[in-house]
Amino acid sequence: MSEISIANLDQREFWNEQKGDLWVRLQPRIDAMLAPFGEKAIATLAPAPGDGVLEIGCGTGSTTLTLAGRIGPTGRILAVDISRPMLRTAVARAAGTSAPEIAFVEADAQVHDFGPGGFDAAYSRFGMMFFADPVAAFRNILGALRPGGRLAYVCWADRADNPWVRIPAGAARQYLELPAPPPDDLPGQFSMANGDRVRAVLRDAGWSDIRLERFDIEHSIGIDVADAASFACQMGPMAEPFAQADDATKRNVMSTIRHALEPYAGPDGVRLGFSTWIVSATRP
Repeated sequence: MSEISIANLDQREFWNEQKGDLWVRLQPRIDAMLAPFGEKAIATLAPAPGDGVLEIGCGTGSTTLTLAGRIGPTGRILAVDISRPMLRTAVARAAGTSAPEIAFVEADAQVHDFGPGGFDAAYSRFGMMFFADPVAAFRNILGALRPGGRLAYVCWADRADNPWVRIPAGAARQYLELPAPPPDDLPGQFSMANGDRVRAVLRDAGWSDIRLERFDIEHSIGIDVADAASFACQMGPMAEPFAQADDATKRNVMSTIRHALEPYAGPDGVRLGFSTWIVSATRP
């Protein structure tokens, strides 16, 4: 793919040079953590046998294979991601199954030419927060669906309501200089936390029947505090500062995060709050 079809080169570099290989390595762990949210968004989408589905941000292919099971052998999926390492994993995983027609494409969904009106539905699990121009991106996705086509995706809600990120990062600040969160209107994990902004973006892009459902759960981030602290140091805003820290700083960070997580540890692991939006809309 040529760079002329990439609108957000910073995100392309981030998900290829910095995060892609990490997400491949942690794929089983990340999939287990994100599964309830992806399943909730799929239930909202309600894919039917024979549907053509456009998946945005397919990652390593777990949700792609779940969608394939819902649409059956007469359906088809176009699964798009900007990360080459994750796409390679997704292709390999799909090749070992009897899934229906699946095409994986390395592309930026904001500007990729999907063709007009060829899909019944569009779906994403945490893949919609990184567009340089979200209105343009959602308008492009809308154009790929037939009239009456459905959209459903899950994105993170308020940072304050996501202690699985907030508590470890807050503890680590004692020893690490963490990057400031980007403004809400720039690409990032929490760029769609504001429900009013989500509605405005989708409305301006031409969608109708826009609905946001809050989906909050408690969920495990590790089997014990040591496991959870190790995982937290590889994810989110701590990953790069932690990786670049000296050994003494890393030991201090791990110790303070373990201590911060102790109140949330129990027989079924370290459980913290996760807060998301399940967003749905229709092409008029």
